[in-house]
Amino acid sequence: MHEVEESKSFAERINELFDTVRDENGVPYTGKKIAQRANELGYTLSDAYISQLRTGKAKTPSFRTVEAIARAFGISVTYFLSDPDEDLKRVEQQREYVALAAETGAHLSAFRHESISPETIDVVIELLKVVKKQQSERESDAG
Repeated sequence: MHEVEESKSFAERINELFDTVRDENGVPYTGKKIAQRANELGYTLSDAYISQLRTGKAKTPSFRTVEAIARAFGISVTYFLSDPDEDLKRVEQQREYVALAAETGAHLSAFRHESISPETIDVVIELLKVVKKQQSERESDAG
C-alpha cells in the first residue's frame, strides 16, 4: 500500500481500501464480504458496523476492529495508524492540558471532551484531586 496521509479520517482510509483492493478474482470487496472474512478469521464484525465506519457515523473503532478489517483485506494494521509525529503532538497537547489544569485549577468541562481519551480524562481528574489535596494542606499549614 502507499503511505497514509495523516490528515485522512478513518472513513477515508477504509473507503480507499474498498476502492482499490480487490479479492483473488479481481472483484472489489463489499462490506458483507469483509465482515464475512473477518468473522472467518475469528473476529466479530458486521456489515452494518463497516457501513457506519465507511460513512463516518462510527469514528473510533477498537483496535480489534481495525485489526479485523486489516486482516480481512490482507494488509498490515499500520495502514490505519496515524503518523507518529501526529501522535507525539497529541501527547504533548494532553500534557499541556494537564499542566494547565494544575496551574489554573480549571475544571474538566473547560476541555474539549472529544479530543481527550477516556483514559486521559481519568488522569486529569486524578491530577486535579491531587492538586486540590495539596492546596488544602497548604492552607491548613498556613492557618
